[in-house]
Amino acid sequence: IKYLRGNEFILYPDFPRGGIIDVSNYNQGNGRLRCRARIKEVDDKTIVIRELPYNLTTQALIDSVERAAKAGKLKIAAINDYTAEEVEVEIKLARGVYAAETIDALFAFTDCELSVSPNLVVIRQNMPCQLTVDEVLRHNSDKLVRDLEKELHIELERLREKLHARKLEQIFIEERLYKQIEEITRYREVLSTVHAALEPFADDLPRPVTKEDVERLLEIKIRRITRFDINRQHKEIRAIEKGIRKVEKDLTDIVGFTVNYLQSLLDKYGPLYPRRSKIEHIDEVDVRAAALSNLVVGYHRESGFLGHKIKAEHKTKDIELTCSELDRLFLIFRNGSYRVVNVTDKFFVGSDLLWLGIVKSDLVFNVIYRDGRENYTYIKRFRTPKFIVNREYRLFPEHKRSVIQMLAVGETGIRARISLVPSSRARYNSLEIDLDDYQIKGAGAKGKRAGNRVVRRVTNITGKSPARKTTAPSLPGFTPPKKGGGS
Repeated sequence: IKYLRGNEFILYPDFPRGGIIDVSNYNQGNGRLRCRARIKEVDDKTIVIRELPYNLTTQALIDSVERAAKAGKLKIAAINDYTAEEVEVEIKLARGVYAAETIDALFAFTDCELSVSPNLVVIRQNMPCQLTVDEVLRHNSDKLVRDLEKELHIELERLREKLHARKLEQIFIEERLYKQIEEITRYREVLSTVHAALEPFADDLPRPVTKEDVERLLEIKIRRITRFDINRQHKEIRAIEKGIRKVEKDLTDIVGFTVNYLQSLLDKYGPLYPRRSKIEHIDEVDVRAAALSNLVVGYHRESGFLGHKIKAEHKTKDIELTCSELDRLFLIFRNGSYRVVNVTDKFFVGSDLLWLGIVKSDLVFNVIYRDGRENYTYIKRFRTPKFIVNREYRLFPEHKRSVIQMLAVGETGIRARISLVPSSRARYNSLEIDLDDYQIKGAGAKGKRAGNRVVRRVTNITGKSPARKTTAPSLPGFTPPKKGGGS
């Protein structure tokens, strides 16, 4: 209707099973649709699925949920199908698992969310052709206008023929033309006599009289002639003439007639077929965030192996981490190398692993390291860098004496005590620093030098009260000026 009226329009699909659809990438029928089931959280332990994505049955949905549960991606206690006239699939959750987190997992790992890629191909002039939904609607709307125009012409011709037949009957009976043929015995003379008798009334008829018209008049039975109702005949003729005027008016505004026709269909059938699929923007589910953290990855320092089949035996030496099978592990070694690996059952990383964690983009690493070439200590801070899985990177240039002296994770509150090599000329042999004072830069940055003296040891004192207010490191023989004093 909007197209016929010259207005802009947008078309989106609707599916009989309802659900939620995201049309952001629909691209007029040649893009991609994301379809979701409508899920209701009854309580913390019960989820009910009320509507299904396009082209999915309840049994197929249940099968996908069971596959995900067997793969360890979901933890459910039971799944029940109560579907009758309306879809109702109930999921009972296992102990320790709650509905809010499970709903995201259903979208991520089951058919509760499906992607549909329509491809609108039609046959045009005996050749396949890819069109958009808008082009198809315009074509069909124009065709409907032409078809309705043809139907109106057919209806107009039918009404004119009906009017012609009624007027012939009226003239034949009211003017008693049948009496002129009562004494004629030859059929040809009968036809010619009736035809001649009708000639004076030619101007009152819609079209010229034909032989078929005369034969139809001769077929009228005497009983019908004797019971002829003049008033009724006039009423029928006026109704036919009114119908002809209406059809002729509709033909002068065929587009308006088409709009009224479509509106009548909407008024009649629209309430019976409301939109079932709700259009919403669907946020992308982070598959890694939705995955269950059901794996315990262990690092055994003595053997140098890491994996979810490795058990950490020593609490102080070994490392243990809970994660999901989709997580990626960030490994930092004492010599300054680091890499990102996928979770696996067992692989060798060596005995020099310093830190192990799950990759998170917002982590801030605080590193204090000794540069083996210069024998100076540097301080640097950086966020999780970009990476290629299983590729080795470095935080500082490789050297046999280069080593990380302290590593702590956190954006604020990280403090360290730096113990310097004693010197009789120095005023301080240790200092405490607050790493919040250092800028966060890239992982490849060299960092800021801790001072001009050799560092003997670095201790993480985060959370401990400072012994005294720290001052900047001084050069040998240099005494910092007092506040307000001169140099």
